[in-house]
Amino acid sequence: MADLSNDRAAWLNALPSWVRGPWIFALIAIALYANTIGNEFALDDGLVLNENSYVMRGIPGIPDILTHDSFHGSIGNSAYLSGGRYRPLSLVTYAIEVSLFGMKPWVHHLGNVLLFAVCCVVLFRFLHGFVLRDHPWAAWCVVLLFAVHPVHTEVVANIKGRDEILSLIFLLLTLHHALAHVRWRARRADVQQESRSRRKERAKAGKNEQGKWSCVWSVVSFAFALLSKENGLIFIALLPLTLYFLGGLTVPDAMKRAVPVIGLVVLYVAMRMVLLGARNNTVQEVMDNPYLFATAPEKVASILFVLLLYMKLMFWPHPLVYDYSFNQLPLHDLGDPIVILSVALHIALLVVAMMGLRRKYLLSWCIIFYLATLLLVSNLAFNIGAPLGERFLFQASVPFLIGCVELARRAMIHLHVRRSLPIIASILIVSITTGSAFAIVQRNREWSSGDDLFLHDVVKAPMSVRTRTFAGIALIHKSDAAPPEQRRDLAWKAVRQFQVADSIHSTYLPTLLNMGLAYFRLDSLESAEKCWDRSREIDANDPKLKELERFLFDMYYQGGLKAGTKGDFLEAVRQLKKAVKYDPLNADAWYNLGGVCFTTKDLAQAETAWKEALRLDPEHAQAKLGMVALRAIP
Repeated sequence: MADLSNDRAAWLNALPSWVRGPWIFALIAIALYANTIGNEFALDDGLVLNENSYVMRGIPGIPDILTHDSFHGSIGNSAYLSGGRYRPLSLVTYAIEVSLFGMKPWVHHLGNVLLFAVCCVVLFRFLHGFVLRDHPWAAWCVVLLFAVHPVHTEVVANIKGRDEILSLIFLLLTLHHALAHVRWRARRADVQQESRSRRKERAKAGKNEQGKWSCVWSVVSFAFALLSKENGLIFIALLPLTLYFLGGLTVPDAMKRAVPVIGLVVLYVAMRMVLLGARNNTVQEVMDNPYLFATAPEKVASILFVLLLYMKLMFWPHPLVYDYSFNQLPLHDLGDPIVILSVALHIALLVVAMMGLRRKYLLSWCIIFYLATLLLVSNLAFNIGAPLGERFLFQASVPFLIGCVELARRAMIHLHVRRSLPIIASILIVSITTGSAFAIVQRNREWSSGDDLFLHDVVKAPMSVRTRTFAGIALIHKSDAAPPEQRRDLAWKAVRQFQVADSIHSTYLPTLLNMGLAYFRLDSLESAEKCWDRSREIDANDPKLKELERFLFDMYYQGGLKAGTKGDFLEAVRQLKKAVKYDPLNADAWYNLGGVCFTTKDLAQAETAWKEALRLDPEHAQAKLGMVALRAIP
């Protein structure tokens, strides 16, 4: 059967050399994501950047970054985090940028864009050098599809997505250097079989040194990958698999070559345990534990459904949404037709992978790589906090796209379309890249700020409690910034978003806390307090609730004092009772409540209030005088 690669893809060779090389992809990546550079902080950027105290200190904060959970600088030891996140490398880059340029969003966005461009270059060199070295046009197409795939917008447009970019860069370098070392050892073996004069000649040319240190660079790259994100752990299996498929090694030899990586994983896990402890919290909030209320069959069925959605997003990345949490993706049963379809499709993929395992077919490697990467973030082994995330496809998209292009290449060979290849390839590339480029630029605009993102995506994910809640928060922000005549309308729109979220999930704290704020802006303090009272029943120690209680105390305390000064004692009693409700440890508030009650002849209530003031502050002089006055009454 003829191979389209024999003519080295004449249509590709007809292009200028700079177009055929890796740097064209860097230019494409920069051009597609240039409009993110002017964006603000959005979504979870605060967790790792502008609200992270360690990062905000810049370079002096790096020691704390290296020795704590990645979210510790923003939220401390939260019970809502399962297992901890140790991803210091991206935070270190943010800290350096903060020291050099300050807390400017455009600097960090530019960093993401440039790193994505580097990722495309590294991917091209890996594919061109080892995976598709005999098919340069195929390598070119894979990287082009990777650069223009809209599903990557979350990773690049969201500053926090840098951990994904760094992880993939270093994982690709890990494979690249590991395969380079295998190639070097094979060449070295060939040299040893040559004549002495020929060996001397090659030694003088320095060819026998090429790849000598690649093994070291592979391990170093893997170490940086692990420090970028935990998903590199799957390479404890994928590295020997790659050496077997692409390096021409036997299974035992591939395992031996992977020993340094296995040792590094052991060291990494030990270091995590020393720094973070053996943390494995059981998250009791369905918003951060998507299968909390699912039975075992429902969990498996829902995960299978999500795997099918991932495949759909790879082929048709629309709509793109920042959140798929409860209840945007409802639970499924094993008998659901869509789940059965997913089972059949993934079994078929596994069968194809196993059939080509012995013959080392590239498609088998792609399938195993793709499925292994997704299974790591599937919630099967441990809770990752979300049922689905577009960012989880960033690494998985590499083997997926390689497999698609390889299938297309084989199909063209089978259909004998050598002469039509330039036309077919050009039509496909132009149509795919044009549509994808438009989608990327448009999606980047939706990421322009957190509020813009929330209001765009709530339309696409109306059953998500989080999108509804965050859209309500965005409307509160808009209400605060709007002219007076528009504020109430925006506040009511915020309330409606919160009400929908509350109807889906009635114990989500951010919904209740912020719904109270929206009611407060509508001067409906009673409704606001009802929301915050419900919040107290869920978590009385929530920091934001404590802030609101301090605010309410101050408002009611000052209001009670003013009412008492004006002689409206009944209103003063009402407001001061509210004040001590929100700060029961304030002796002055109890004293003033007792004073007003004494004035209204409610002596029993006055005595109770002054006794409480003295219990809190035994030396409270005015409360003592009050008690003396009470005893003087016959």
